[in-house]
Amino acid sequence: MEIDDLLNRYFEGETTVTEENALRDFFRSAEVPERLADYKPFFTYFDEEIRKAKCAEKVQSGGRSRRIFYWAAAAASILVMLGIRQANERFLNPVPCWTSSGYVIIDGRCYADVEKARALAIDALLKVATPAEDFFPDAGFFSDN
Repeated sequence: MEIDDLLNRYFEGETTVTEENALRDFFRSAEVPERLADYKPFFTYFDEEIRKAKCAEKVQSGGRSRRIFYWAAAAASILVMLGIRQANERFLNPVPCWTSSGYVIIDGRCYADVEKARALAIDALLKVATPAEDFFPDAGFFSDN
């Protein structure tokens, strides 16, 4: 008769969480009396839905984690290739000007060729140079008159 009292209290909203869990456990068992068999789907429905949700979550997370793994593998391989290139430039093919007696560094690059260094230096100066007419606006010899 205790299960009948629990059912009445459940439908009145007077049960505790522990009592509701006891009801679910009772209806999960195979020993449900014939007179209470109609309530079994009601109490086992949530268990079935939770199980379905967990299965769907596993399927979704499996595909998602697989995609994340592929992207991470692609990013790692790019980093490895960049590291190999950097090591190749630095250690396997050293820049000849480091061993040269005369060299210049322009924009982080080392140049031992005098003509190349001169051309780059002039190009850099032209990029930052201020036009003469900005310095001497009143001189008049820069105008087209």
